[in-house]
Amino acid sequence: MLYSRVVEDVRDGGLTVGEMAKVIGVAERQVRNWSAGANTPSGRNRDRLLQLHYVAQLLRDVYTREGAEIWLHGRKRSLAGRRPVDLLANGEYEEVLAAIERLQAGAA
Repeated sequence: MLYSRVVEDVRDGGLTVGEMAKVIGVAERQVRNWSAGANTPSGRNRDRLLQLHYVAQLLRDVYTREGAEIWLHGRKRSLAGRRPVDLLANGEYEEVLAAIERLQAGAA
């Protein structure tokens, strides 16, 4: 049931099941199955889920759940006006992680 906890943590970090599915590149039903413990992700899907989990953890160090949700969905100057959730969906984790690191350092 560890992956169900990972999915729940990402949800608590401000992403819906549908958004997680879009970022990972799977159907919503697949994320719901992981959440229910019906099966576990593997390969690329596992890696993307764990990347999202890391992003959610870092954001929770800076913001409340609501603050993390707002940050993920709002356009950011530090990301050239792009939304972090869109960058994640495009696989641009490093840019999002760098923006979060700037937040943690108090520079953004």
